[in-house]
Amino acid sequence: MSSKWITIFLLFILALDWVACGKKKTGTTSDLIDRELFFGNPALASPQLSPDGRWIAFLKEKSGILNIHLVAWGDSLETARPLTDEKSRPPAGFTWTRDSRYLLVSQDSGGDENYRLRRLDLSAAADPVTGLPVAQELPLKAGARAMVMDLPKARPHEALLQVNERDEKYFDVERLDIESMQRTPVWENREGCADLITDLDGKLRLATRMTPDGGTELMRVEGKKLSPPILKANWQESIGGFQFRPGNRMVYLETNVGQENLSYLAEMDPQTGKVTKIESDPLGRVDLSRAAFSEATDELVGTVYLDDRKRNYWKDRGFEEDFLFLKTQFPNREVGLADMSGDDRRWLVLISGDTDPGTYHLFDRGNRQVKKFGALRPELPQGKLAPMVPIRYPSSDGLEIPGYLTLPAGKEAKSLPLLVMPHGGPWARDYWGYNGTAQFFANRGLAVLQPNFRQSTGYGKKFYSAGRHEWGDKMQDDLTWGVKNLVAKGMVDPKRVAIYGGSYGGYAALAGLAFTPEIYAAGASFVGPSNLFTLLNSIPPYWESARRQFDYYVGDPKNPEDEARLRRQSPLFSVEKMRAPLLVVQGANDPRVKQAESDQIVEAYRKRGQAVEYLVAADEGHGFARPDNRMAAMLALERFLHRHIGSALQKDAPKGLEEKLTQLVSEGKVAGEKKKNKTP
Repeated sequence: MSSKWITIFLLFILALDWVACGKKKTGTTSDLIDRELFFGNPALASPQLSPDGRWIAFLKEKSGILNIHLVAWGDSLETARPLTDEKSRPPAGFTWTRDSRYLLVSQDSGGDENYRLRRLDLSAAADPVTGLPVAQELPLKAGARAMVMDLPKARPHEALLQVNERDEKYFDVERLDIESMQRTPVWENREGCADLITDLDGKLRLATRMTPDGGTELMRVEGKKLSPPILKANWQESIGGFQFRPGNRMVYLETNVGQENLSYLAEMDPQTGKVTKIESDPLGRVDLSRAAFSEATDELVGTVYLDDRKRNYWKDRGFEEDFLFLKTQFPNREVGLADMSGDDRRWLVLISGDTDPGTYHLFDRGNRQVKKFGALRPELPQGKLAPMVPIRYPSSDGLEIPGYLTLPAGKEAKSLPLLVMPHGGPWARDYWGYNGTAQFFANRGLAVLQPNFRQSTGYGKKFYSAGRHEWGDKMQDDLTWGVKNLVAKGMVDPKRVAIYGGSYGGYAALAGLAFTPEIYAAGASFVGPSNLFTLLNSIPPYWESARRQFDYYVGDPKNPEDEARLRRQSPLFSVEKMRAPLLVVQGANDPRVKQAESDQIVEAYRKRGQAVEYLVAADEGHGFARPDNRMAAMLALERFLHRHIGSALQKDAPKGLEEKLTQLVSEGKVAGEKKKNKTP
């Protein structure tokens, strides 16, 4: 699995809003917005337009769980019919086939990330018992994963899959006959390749592989073998975002190979590896975020740059005119093209903002008719939400750190309690727009700081590479100096600062308490690693093709030169310095950050008699998918911050939610007892 897809998946897991179940409320006071309105199931999510433009598949609640529903273009949400009836967790993903007849649905078990694939036939008669489409699952060995790689236009009845059934570390390419669900081997990945790239006809053409020194090399796929490298990137550089041009002779890619600091859009000849630069950020500030292509012609239609705010640059006049028309219809809002039909004529558009979770609209380009499809959180009172403001400040070595600050609405920006909320990854970044957690705690009276610390993506290879070997050191300074900056301005009370994050953000929370104990009054870690040795030694097998990224940017636990530094950077080994109360939340089935990461730090806290709360969900992984688990964890965090830094608290909670929280706390105690009993 490539580092690009690791980042994308991490971004998907950590961007999910906490989800809840139960009856919606209007709030307990005139100031506090009910937590259910922030973290309850959205009214809809992840809509996808069928290639023929006739149907929209999307997630909507059914029996308390988000399930796939189907509605005709132009019809109301109320007419949608369910396609799935998951009882424990939402589908992990789904995609239309090219003929608009089937949906291919991914699902795992309890968060283990071993994704199974099943097919829903939307043209066949429904199951007479359930009323749902008949589902056929792809046979797969236990513990293996199957992921849709490509859906070739020329062969609408086929899909290309990546499957790690032969070797759990690497993904082979297989062809799936969608109607018969029969798999045919295409290419065995015996070379440790990460990205596998097909052309517009679905032919496997290119592959990338990480080098021992942390770089990347690109090869042609020639039968069962690979060509010598045609393009190389060093450890600071990247190669990705491949898209073949019509005719399949040339390929677009996103890269920063060469003297360029920022990634740019380029064209490459796959026979020679010659790269020709096409475009980089016209303002010279950020990396290329993505290139957009026509569904109908596969031609380049635009580029996107994610600066403090999003910027679009159009190459197709028709796309540009329609986009600008939509901007006039929704002034002061972000306009996002979420999906489009196979002929480009019908668009699914998301209109959103920092105080607006978003509303999907249907746009017919032929008559420029715009029709509302549905809001994600229609009951959330947007007038009570707070603006997200882009900020920049210098770190310990003078490096400028970009980030976002959300201040509580209606309060003077003076001596406020602060929540530092570092993102996960760390190979990711925060963006301007609606963030449910930031808005929730701003509504509870907190200032919320989201720093894009060094090694965040999007700001060039110098900024990214400045984080090499800097976990807990300069990457942590980038958070600390953000706090100092707000304190110096008088905006924040230095005695009421907390830190909370998930995945890498959870590590940063633990590191903050361990390495800068004078800064934080409390910390909360959600699936965060505490020991870099055990983290790096338990990387999932299917990340083997990208393991070098961890070895090179974090450290190699087998390298004696890295050993002392990794030990110093592991919060577990500085627990004697940690004096602030700690909240830890963990999924028992997490394949990325194992439960042992949380068990270790909790046990160390308890041995020292320090204040620690531990929640464990037995049926979750790296991110909580079950709505009751998520809401209970958020309730615990709300109460934790109220106790330790004085944020406002919505005191009432439904009985079922209290019972779930009690269960998670109980499972945390059981986990601690098991750990203690195993200790010699």
